[in-house]
Amino acid sequence: MKKIKLFAALLACSFAAGSAQAHLVAFGWKDNGNGSITMWGQHWHGDQTAPSTANGGVRIGVFGTDETLWPVFQWTGYQNNLGGTTVGMDAMVTAGIIDGWDTDANFSDDPSENDWFYTDPLVLGNGTWGLFTGTNCCIDTMTVPGQFTITGISSVPVGTGPGTVTNGVPAPGTLALLSLGLATFGFGRRKKV
Repeated sequence: MKKIKLFAALLACSFAAGSAQAHLVAFGWKDNGNGSITMWGQHWHGDQTAPSTANGGVRIGVFGTDETLWPVFQWTGYQNNLGGTTVGMDAMVTAGIIDGWDTDANFSDDPSENDWFYTDPLVLGNGTWGLFTGTNCCIDTMTVPGQFTITGISSVPVGTGPGTVTNGVPAPGTLALLSLGLATFGFGRRKKV
């Protein structure tokens, strides 16, 4: 009888651990208007008091390539009780909190799945990207990389990134103006000689 009780207890614990394991169910992004974005990850795990470090953040790269080589962007902040449903995330877009969002296969449109982590600014343009946090338990877990379409970013050229923001590097729009100015200066100098 002891063996049966022990087996039942172990089975119950493993079931509880499996069903309680949280994961990211959606991603959002915000164009910071300066050549960088902030990436958001929505999860279900109850209110947070700090960003998760279980998986070191979110890996971003070309879907279908080796995700262990994708750069990792740390979760540095959190926001509880926003979004959760498609209507809720649309409201976040309307309020200017995020500029767009896309869901993982595990997304359930559940209003209680409404807590987020977000990154420091990073460089990423519109496109279809692979996003993956990792399989370490428990808060920001994903089983496998997902393919997500990112749109609505205007300060970063399409397909740019993923990359880190380097201090002192002008935003892409500034670089374009600088290039135009240098070309104009060079053309003007050439005519005078």
